[in-house]
Formats: sequence, C-alpha cells, structure tokens
Amino acid sequence: MATSLSAVGEASNPPRRASGRVRKPVETTGSSPTSIGKRKRGDHTDAQGDAQMTDDDVSDEDQSSEEGEPDEEEVREQRKRARNAKASAPKKPAQKKAKVNGTTLAMRPAPAGARKRAAKRGKAVNTQDAEEAGGLYSEVFASGATLEEIAAEWLKTFEEHESRALASATAPTEYPLIAKGKAGTIFKESFSGFSNALLKAVAASGKLYDEPLIIDNLEVWFSTMSSAGNRAFRHTATVASLNIITALAEISAGRGKAAADGQRQATNERNKKNHNKARVRDIDARVKEATQAQEYIQEQLKDWFDTVFIHRYRDVDPAIRRDCAVALVDWIMALPEYFLDSGHLRYLGWVLSDTVAATRGEVVKQLHRLYKDKDKITGLGTFTERFRSRIVEIATSDAESSVRASGIELLYDIRESGLLEPDDIDAVGRLIYDSDSRVRKAVAAFFAENVKDLYNSKTDDLGGVESLEESLPEPDESNFDTPRLQWLMFKSLAEMMVEYDVEDDVPNHVERGRDGGLTLHAAANAESRFTLAADALYDNVDALQDWQGLCGYLLYDHSASRTNGVASDPLSQLKQESALKEREEVILLELVSASVKHAIIDLAESATKGKLTKKQKEELSEEQEDAARHLALVIPKLLKKFGDAPSTAAAVLRIQRALNLPSMRDLRQDSTAHAALLDDIRKQFMSHGTDEVLGPASEAILHAKSYGALDDVTEEKLGMLWEDVINNLAELIHPDAITVRGASETEQLVAISNNLLRITRLAQVSNPIAALEDSSIADNNNPSNTDYQGAIDYIIALIQRAQPSPNIPSISPEDSHLEDQIASRAADAALRYLQWKLQLIMQNAASASASDIPYDELEALATRRDTFVHNIEAVLQARAGGESVCASLAQDMLELHASAVLLKTIKLRPGMRDDWEALVMSLDEAAVTSILRVFTAVEKSFATLANKKLESAPAEKAADANDDEEDVHADPLDDDDDEPMSDSSPSDEDEAAQTQASQLRRENKLRKTVLAEKTLCELAGKMIYAVHAGVDDRGRMKRRLQRNRARLGPNFKELVGSYLDLGKEGKGKGKAARGKAKEKVGAGAGVGQAKGKGRFKSNAIVAEDEVDDEIEDDEEEEEEDVVGGGEEVESVREED
Repeated sequence: MATSLSAVGEASNPPRRASGRVRKPVETTGSSPTSIGKRKRGDHTDAQGDAQMTDDDVSDEDQSSEEGEPDEEEVREQRKRARNAKASAPKKPAQKKAKVNGTTLAMRPAPAGARKRAAKRGKAVNTQDAEEAGGLYSEVFASGATLEEIAAEWLKTFEEHESRALASATAPTEYPLIAKGKAGTIFKESFSGFSNALLKAVAASGKLYDEPLIIDNLEVWFSTMSSAGNRAFRHTATVASLNIITALAEISAGRGKAAADGQRQATNERNKKNHNKARVRDIDARVKEATQAQEYIQEQLKDWFDTVFIHRYRDVDPAIRRDCAVALVDWIMALPEYFLDSGHLRYLGWVLSDTVAATRGEVVKQLHRLYKDKDKITGLGTFTERFRSRIVEIATSDAESSVRASGIELLYDIRESGLLEPDDIDAVGRLIYDSDSRVRKAVAAFFAENVKDLYNSKTDDLGGVESLEESLPEPDESNFDTPRLQWLMFKSLAEMMVEYDVEDDVPNHVERGRDGGLTLHAAANAESRFTLAADALYDNVDALQDWQGLCGYLLYDHSASRTNGVASDPLSQLKQESALKEREEVILLELVSASVKHAIIDLAESATKGKLTKKQKEELSEEQEDAARHLALVIPKLLKKFGDAPSTAAAVLRIQRALNLPSMRDLRQDSTAHAALLDDIRKQFMSHGTDEVLGPASEAILHAKSYGALDDVTEEKLGMLWEDVINNLAELIHPDAITVRGASETEQLVAISNNLLRITRLAQVSNPIAALEDSSIADNNNPSNTDYQGAIDYIIALIQRAQPSPNIPSISPEDSHLEDQIASRAADAALRYLQWKLQLIMQNAASASASDIPYDELEALATRRDTFVHNIEAVLQARAGGESVCASLAQDMLELHASAVLLKTIKLRPGMRDDWEALVMSLDEAAVTSILRVFTAVEKSFATLANKKLESAPAEKAADANDDEEDVHADPLDDDDDEPMSDSSPSDEDEAAQTQASQLRRENKLRKTVLAEKTLCELAGKMIYAVHAGVDDRGRMKRRLQRNRARLGPNFKELVGSYLDLGKEGKGKGKAARGKAKEKVGAGAGVGQAKGKGRFKSNAIVAEDEVDDEIEDDEEEEEEDVVGGGEEVESVREED
C-alpha cells in the first residue's frame, strides 16, 4: 500500500474542536501531512465510505511553507535510498493516481475492461519484507525492540522533525491489516499495540498535557486518513485511531483512580488528630492535577470519537465496522463511567442489524463481554430494554447459524441478569426443536435452565427439597421404579418439551425450519425431533444421563395416582405431581433411546481412552454387559406396557437400536432373553400395520440376525413370523374377487393393505422366496380358471385392484384410496420377491459349485415378471398420470428393469448356459410413454404448488411427441391454472390478523408441497437409475429429465445435475458429477435392492434410498444462469 499524501497547508481560520473550544493553529516546521487543517467528515463522505473533500478543507500546495525543508544533501540521500529500495523490489505496473479534490491518493489501477471486484486480501509481511521496507515499519517488525521503546524513539523523532517521522510511518506497500492466518493476526496486534504504546508514551512524558500540538497533529493526520477513499488508507488509519482512543480511555481510567486514591488519602490524613497540613496540600495538588488531566483526556476522547468513530462504525467496509464494534466495547470495559451509557451503547444496537453476518456476529460476541461482567449490568438496563427484541430476533431467525448460536448464548447471559421477559424465554426455548444442530446445541443450556426453574417451582409447591427427601424412602439401586425426587425432574423435562413442541400435529420425522418450511426425514431409521433434542440436552440435564431411572419412572403405574384424589402426605403428593400424560410418555420414551445411546457410547469411549489397567478394563466390560443385560430385560417390559399404541410402540422399538452399536455387538447374549425379545417384536409386527412401527421392528429383526451364535433361534422366530403373515393374507383374500376393485369392505381393505406392508418390510430383511412360493395357500384359495402357485401370484394379481372395475362404477373416496394403496404395496412386495430371485441367480452363478438353473424355474420367474410388468402397464394406461398410485407403480417398473441388467455382469463358467439373460429386457416404447406421462403430471403438480414456472415442451421428434399427452385422462391439476388449487394461501400470508382458516390452508399447502417434491425426486431418481442401466434405448427419459432441471428447485437440480450425465466434459465439475453418479448407481443397482434401496447385509435387503436426496421446502423462485451450455449447480441443503 503506497502511502503518499500531498502536503496541505493550514486552514486560514483556527478550526474548532467537536467540544466547541477553539484549537490553536498547528505550527509546523515543514511540509507535512500534519499541517492539514482539522475537519470532520459530516456530509463530506459518500455512501461508499469514500472521502469527498471540499476546497475549504485543504489549502493550496503552493501556500505550504518551505521553512524547515531538508537541505540538498538530505534530499539526495533520501532519493538514493528510495532508488535502492525500488531496485530491490519486484517490478509492478505503473499506478494511476486518482485525485480527490486536490489531494492525491495512490490508488491501485484496475485493468481496462475488467470486472469490478472486491479488494484482494494480501499476505502479512515477514521480517525480511519489513527490513526492506525500512522506516517505522522495520522498527516494529524487524528490530526486536519492545513497542514501548519503539514508540518512545519515534516520539523523539517526531519532536525533532514531524514530516520525517510521519514519512517513516508510511513504508508498507501492501495491505497486511486484512491478511489471513497467524501472520496477519500478529501484524494487527503489533500495529495496534504500537498505536496504544505511542499515546501512553506521550502521556508518560507529560507532553500529552503540556504540548497538546502533538495529539492535535496526530488527530488531524489520522482523522483525515480515516476518511480517505482508498480502503487500505481508511482501514489502517481507523485502526490506529481506535487504539489511540483505547489508550486515552486507559490513561483516563488511571488518572481517575489516582484522583480517587488521593482524595481517600487526603480524607484519612485530615481525620488524624495532628495531621500534616503540608502533606494534605501536596495530596490535594496531586488530586487536582489528576482531575484536570482526566477532564482534558475526556475532551480528547469526545473529539476522537466524534471525528472518527461516528463515521467509521457505519463504513462501507464490514471489516472496519467490526473493528469499531470491538473497540467500543474495549472502551466501555476500560472506562465505564464515560462510555457505559445509552449514548454510546446504542451504536452496538444499531450494528446488530448489519447486513453482513460476520459483523452481526462480532457485535453479539462483544456484548457477551459486557453481560458477563456483573458490575456493568445496571448500566445495560436501558440498552437491553431497547434492543432485547432485536437480540431475540437474531437468536430465533438470523440467516446465519453461527450468529443464531451466539445470540442464544448472549440471551443466556441476559437471562442470568434478570433482564429477559417470559415470552422471550419461551421463544428461545422452542429452538430445542430447531432443524440446525448448532442451534440445538447452543440452546441446550438455556432450555436446561427452563427445566430447572420448573423443577424448583414443583419442589417448592410440595414443601421443598429437604421435606421431600425426608418423606421419600431410601432409593434402591436395584429397583428403579420406586418413587424418588428425580421423578419431578423427569416430569418437568417432559412438560417443558410438550409445551415447546408446537408441531404436535406433525409426524415425529418432520421438522419445521426457522423460515416455516418443513423438512422431511425420509430414511426409515431417521431420528425424530425429540431424540435430536435429547442429543443436545444430554450433557446439560443430569437426569437424562440416568436412563435406567427414566425407564423405571416410565414403568411405574401412574394411573392410581391420578384417581386417588388430593393427598396430604408428601409421598402421595409427589406421585400425583409425577403422573404422566400420554404425550409426555411418548416423548420420554424417545428420550430413553437417546440416553441409552449416549451412555453406551460413553462407556465405549472410556474403554479406549488412555492406558487402562486390567482391572479397569474388566470393570468397563462388566458395565457394558450389565447395560446390555438390563436393556434386554427392560425392552419387553416397556413393550408390554406401551405396545398397544403405534407411537409408543415405535418409540420402544427404537430403543433396541442401542444394542446394535459397535461396542455392544460382541457382548454375550442370553438365548432365552433373545428369544423373548424376538417374540415381543413378532407380536408388535403382527399388531400394527404402519411404517411407524414396522420400520423399527424390521430394523430390530435385522439386528437380531447379526448374532451368529443365535442364528438358529432367530431363523426359527423368522419362520414363524413369515407363516403368520402368509396365513393372514390367505384369510383376507377372496379368490374370485382378488382383482376386482371395490369388491371388499373397508375393514378388509385396511387389513389387506397392512398385511402387504408387513410382507414388504419383512422381505427387506429376510429372504421371502420360500414363504411366498409355498403352494399351500394356492391349494386352499385357487380361483376358478386361474393357476396360482403361491402367495406371490396373489400379490402380483392384487396390482390390478388399481384399475377401475366396470361392474362397480363408483366407490367411496376412502375405499378408493385403500384400493390404490393395496395395489402400490402389492407391487412393492412383488418387486422384493423378484429382486431376491435375481440375487439368487447371481449367487448361484458366482458359487464354486455353480450349476445351470432349471429351465422350469426360469420360466416361472419370467412368467411372474411379465405378469408384474403387464399389470403395472395396464394401470398406468387406465389411470391419470397425476394420481399417486401411478408414480409408485412407475418407480417399481423402472427399478425391476434396471435391477435385471446386472445379470449381464455374470461371468459364465465353462459349460454353463445363459438362459437367464432372457430376464434382461429394455422398456418398450409404450412403457416409456406411460412413465413420461406420469413424470409430466408429477412435475406439474409440484411446480403448481411451489409456484415454479416450467419450460414449454420443445418441438421433438415424432417418438417424443406423446411424452406430455394425457389422452382422455385429465390431470388432477388444471393445465391452465398457474395458481395453487383450493388449498392456496391468502395473498398476504404474513398479515398479522391472519385467520385460523387461512393458516390451516397455508399449512396444508406447505405439506403438500414437501410431499410433491419428495415424489418428484423419487421418480426422477428411478428414471436416472434406469438411464444408467441402459433400459431406455432411445434416451427419451434422459432428455425429459433435462428439460426443467433448473426450474424445479435446488433438490431436483442437484439430483439431475449430479447423477445424470449432462455432458460437461472438460469442466472438471461434470467429471466429478459423473463419477459420483457412477459410484452411486453402481452401489445401488444390485439385484435384491428394495425399491431403489441399499445393498445386502446379513443376507438381507436393507432399506436405503438409492438416490439419497433430502426433501426440503423451498418456496423462493430461483433465477438460473446458464453459461456456455453448463449450469451452476447449487449445493443440496444438508441436515445435522
């Protein structure tokens, strides 16, 4: 950073200080920047922070005095040193100087025609660079002397020759103040330290009071530089000025302390019986001197503050704004009696609304320092009252997560000071359910205080902790379901979580973001919002760390406490106060799951930390075994009590996940307890028909299969479970009406649908071939003129229930939904069976004793495959593309064709036949047309709900002419209606007086939008899977996916851009995307994949999304820029 500044003469009239008193003219001995007349920026600075100096602010260069100029020899010597420095420095392009109202500032030129950019950050200069630069810069960074010594020496030089001293301070040619890394930090600390040391050196020498021209000249010089249009000049001068003010504040604080000490000494001396009058007069003189010095310094503080800070705290450069905020808090800490008032604090409040997140975050961080100091709380009262709502807004809805987290921590300090309102406490407490993990972690301590306050209130109402402890029985460590004081903490925690759960009508796997959008956790094993909250609370709520005590509290029968009426003794009162409601039980069961997981992980980490003795290792191993044993015993008890309701049953089954943690897998398992647990899981599996329970139950079965020593027990229980579901199916279906839509009662439809879901989930974790091919069901239920060989044939036939029946023209909407659900679930179950069969073929071909597969077996498989495809095609042709059943069936057909392609990878052994290649087929044109019709309807549905504008269909070849046609089947959405349907929200959703009905409509639309985007991305994922498998011979699906890839939100854009080859050769980004897509499809394309889901584990199909995209709501319209045929791919939003 070149730092030349033309000499400017004095103003003709003596300028006035900001305080109003007239300043003496500055007498100089030569041309110097210090001879610039003092000015205040006021209205002479433009909106960009660039100085606009008027003609009155400076005097003509020709009027500058030549008195005191260096002689000719000195000038020659200076020029020689400059030439040597220039010769040793690397050559740079000539700099173009820009004039600002007569003052010439060195500016870095911009290349002709170049785009305007932000200033590039430079690197901090090292010692060698400092030595080459010379001057004061070299002294500070290369001499090795202390800053105090350097400041004293420079002050001496300044007294001898001002212009020479100032010239030595302008050596750096870079902008190291903003350099990143350790070197940049060191530079700023040294530069700031020198500025501070310089003022203290002036004060220590007495010249601060005796020779005010020194501080006046420094103020004129730095204030002028701080208003320069060049950012480097402005920032550097501002930092220097801020540190000078810091030094003045510290000096004033020292003088104030000296005056107070002197007054105390004088008072003590006067109180003596025979006091020394001379000593008293001497002390009074020193007090008077210190007081006058303090008054003078405070005048200087006001001048510097008004001249520099008031203009620079709102500078266009956010780095300068941040430095001003930090400095202001430094001044408040150093001199609170002057700066701790609303007149100064308000600047911090205003910068809380800064447009740059880093600046807002810095202000919040600095406010932490103030609220941590209990001595300053009184002075912060007015500021808190004025800006509390803004701080709460930052904590609850700031765009930057780190700023939100800092805001929450600040509010914790404000709350400790008693300055936070109850409504604000509740608003922050609700953030425990926030979708951002950093926010949940930050609010955990705040929420824990809420729980503690409620607990204290409960104990006080019951007579206090001491009274309760005397009345309660001694806690028995072996019996956790005996009443104890800890129950009130559990109850308080449950009540608080229920109170702050504003999503009580939303499924546990759905979260709401701070912008009102919904986040859908699609994975079967996704954590609920309650377990995510418990993860954050675990280290802050001690009661959560006692999962055994929490289980005992849940197992206690609280019904008696609810019905016994009012009790007088403390024990009965505690039982009544601890009685749980149904919602509280659900939440506490979720908390048990998180608590168990953390406890087991902590034990495992303890076993790996440091060097443990043999005894310590044995103790840790015993603790792990005790935890596993206790868990295996308590889960059946919890299932017995809470297994009737799906929500509580699912929560208990999720607790079982802890047994699948790595540290628990190798522990010894009791076969009796294992069998009992499987019996309970089997009971839950057959008692419930929703994924809420069947998902975790399937996961528990898969975990049970991982115990090799107990395989016999597990296989026996699995066989019994398969027998249950197949027999249940046989009882429910009527052979002659199996394909007739509307031929069954509603109760029967619900039972069939639930049983098909059980078959699907069980087939994901266990081989279904033997059970589904068992001919016993066909012997008893064979319909006339149809040859069904096993349960699988009935399941494939059930797909036809999605076709309208001519004999039953209309059915109720509820039954219609159930019939479609049966068809979708039947297709899912049949797909699992077919994928297991394909997997069996591949395993047989890869085995050492491979043999040809019997032709009859292949023919039966091909027949079932053809029937499966035919039934789906018939439904797709008979139903409107926008109906949900069509999207589900289209995905199943795409996945089956793509899965079969892997049979081509089989390496034939000598003498083996390849008859199984007949199972590999491409999609015919009619099927592709039907799938594209479904995709168009799904795409349009989401676009309408999310207010996205689709690209009109381009003129394509004849083969693609029918892609968007709906024939006689109209879409559920009106083609000409670009507005949302009847569930659309009012035109002004944010209106304060919004009615409850409009709010419900908005919520309904929001959920529909999330689900529509989920369906769109799932179908697109299966289409991409099929494209990479090569089953779309003419590439119609690929072209169709590309049409609106940039118009349907970031999730769809990332899905298509990352996993579908868009031909971005030579751009690096495209190669990475294609490699990622290849890896993803290659990993998920195996036979046995469950509806686009993961690879085999423990000889089972594990449910994972083949294309792992997260569906989030995004109602903002995107502006897409396409350059050179490529596109800027946005990152998909990820969850913690």
